[in-house]
Amino acid sequence: MVAPVSRSWVGGTSVASSGGGAKPARFEVAERTKTDVKEASDVVALPGGRFLVVGDTSDKVGVLDAAGKLKKLKLPGLPENKPSQFEGVAYDPVHHTLIFSREESRELWRYEWNAGKKDDRPDLEHVYDVKHLGGPTNKGLEGLSYLPGEQSPTGQPQLLGVKEGKPRELVLFDAKGGKKPFEVKLEDQVRSVCKDFSAVAVDPKTGNVFISSDESSTVAQIELKRDGDKVRGRLVQSFPLRDKHDKPLARIEGLTFNEKGDLFVLTENDGTLLRLARK
Repeated sequence: MVAPVSRSWVGGTSVASSGGGAKPARFEVAERTKTDVKEASDVVALPGGRFLVVGDTSDKVGVLDAAGKLKKLKLPGLPENKPSQFEGVAYDPVHHTLIFSREESRELWRYEWNAGKKDDRPDLEHVYDVKHLGGPTNKGLEGLSYLPGEQSPTGQPQLLGVKEGKPRELVLFDAKGGKKPFEVKLEDQVRSVCKDFSAVAVDPKTGNVFISSDESSTVAQIELKRDGDKVRGRLVQSFPLRDKHDKPLARIEGLTFNEKGDLFVLTENDGTLLRLARK
């Protein structure tokens, strides 16, 4: 069910880092779609205008078609009748894989799955241990996103992950998720506008990284740059997210971009997908 909302502008009106480089993206609030996924925890855009929405209580994920119709997709390998613990999801269109983060067990689960084949069933390829990231079990990897090689500061495709807190971190894995990640050195302004990190997405137009904060009801746009053997993240802009009653948007759990560069924001409590049309 897709519902139009009153239009307003977001982006470019709040604190931004000084210096040259990337420009603030501009968006217009367009519509809201109910996903009907219980305890929705992340979303990733798929080819053909579809979306995959994951929740942390079920061994099934939801595939939302362009008309807003939901189909459940069962994931093999998960314990029966237990919460999935899935918090983040990314889709690698090159290797045709889905990668999920299980926050409490501190794992990455990689499935072979071709999003272009409607009847394709996910096949569990590998489970990686990411306990080396440290911190409390409920402050682990909250969001994932695929970073194409042509947009990566390393020149190689990467898997991006955001750690919710203690400490808040943006980390880069190899594309398959198997090698030990390294931390992106974020400038202090990023953490000052985001009290926690709840989701991450890569802008297909610029390669900039967008991180959401549930506690701050905010999205930060970040430019990644190579600096010797390090990767640094510069704040381009941050902007608040508001609900239809003009209050801070609650329970922001997922971010993703479609091929056009529209930004989609997933909220947990009502399982709503908010589209911010690119200007």
